[in-house]
Amino acid sequence: MIVLYIFGTIILLMAVCRPFTIFFHELGHAIPALIFGSDKVTMYIGSYGETKHSWTFKLGRLIVFFMYNPLRWTKGLCHFSKKPKITVNQNIVITFCGPIMSLIVGCIWIYIAFNMDVHGSIKLLSAAFILSGAIDLVTNLTPNEQPIILDNGEKVYNDGQQLFALLKYRTYPAPFFAAAKLYNEKEYAQAALQFRDIIDSGVHNIDIYRLAITSYLMVKEYKAPLPLCEEFEKRYKLKADDYTNIGLMHSMSDNREIGLRYYQKALKLKPKHLVGLNNRGYEYNMQGLYDRAIRDFNKAIKIDPSFAFSYNNRGLAKIKLGHAEEGLADIQKSIELDPNNAYTYRNIGIYHFDLGEFSAALPFFEKSFHMDPYTHLLKDYLERTQKAISPSS
Repeated sequence: MIVLYIFGTIILLMAVCRPFTIFFHELGHAIPALIFGSDKVTMYIGSYGETKHSWTFKLGRLIVFFMYNPLRWTKGLCHFSKKPKITVNQNIVITFCGPIMSLIVGCIWIYIAFNMDVHGSIKLLSAAFILSGAIDLVTNLTPNEQPIILDNGEKVYNDGQQLFALLKYRTYPAPFFAAAKLYNEKEYAQAALQFRDIIDSGVHNIDIYRLAITSYLMVKEYKAPLPLCEEFEKRYKLKADDYTNIGLMHSMSDNREIGLRYYQKALKLKPKHLVGLNNRGYEYNMQGLYDRAIRDFNKAIKIDPSFAFSYNNRGLAKIKLGHAEEGLADIQKSIELDPNNAYTYRNIGIYHFDLGEFSAALPFFEKSFHMDPYTHLLKDYLERTQKAISPSS
């Protein structure tokens, strides 16, 4: 009973110490970021970037947001500006100092507590704090490929995964950083060419291949990188994301059966791969296999009810099966979730086109074209619609 009581007490005290562990962890990131000259450092205690319902504390270049409810102080985030430029080595220090800070503070506290022979409850609390810091150190420095979803929807990774990536970056050739800079600035076409040049120079690295392929995808260049994809697959053991990206390149190059095989490979590795399910469903749509497509879209929506693409694609499948109004409702739901997807307006145009309402379809096709002229099949629908409206033109 005594052992259980002590164990329960330590667990309770660790829960009490957790907010302080989080605070010192994020402060551990913030201090070196400020020292290295970041022009702004923001800490969030109790959230992954939310500023509402928070107290705000500002000291020079440091801003701290504390959630009103202390019970939510079980997570935190430190965001720092990389201007002036923060080097890779400085990033390593910033990342490592977070999880180590809580443990250092705990060691100092427990040393003072036992050296000054304070009350036993304070000693017990210091022991709980150092244990909390040790657990924080181990869990955060163990690389984890599962992303953390921030409050703005962005994805980041734990400190261990970031350190793993940063340490790898130190071994990369100098041209990589120029290409990565272009990628981060969304100059994808130039980035793709530079990553490709690095590979052609004899540098073979799985991350450089991935960045090259992703850069090509971002500029909707599908056929040119197919040989690169083939080389990538021969050299490395691919993940579900890799198979999905290669599948998309084949699908958009009209290699439909090959694209489908890559989606199958992705879903064999990860049956709940959201993009893989959506893309395979889209491929089924293109092949007229609408019932199969709807099953994939249903699975994707069940995994993530806010995934706009699958509502839109499911809507098209329903329209093609003759359930036009039900399909239109799905597309409208997709627009609510993401009003900036050109495919939604293309699909509303298809809804009217299939009903023979060409004048009603045209504005939607034109809007889709204005948003993204490379939208799949859009030019064909535009030409057919314009011809139907003005046969003599």
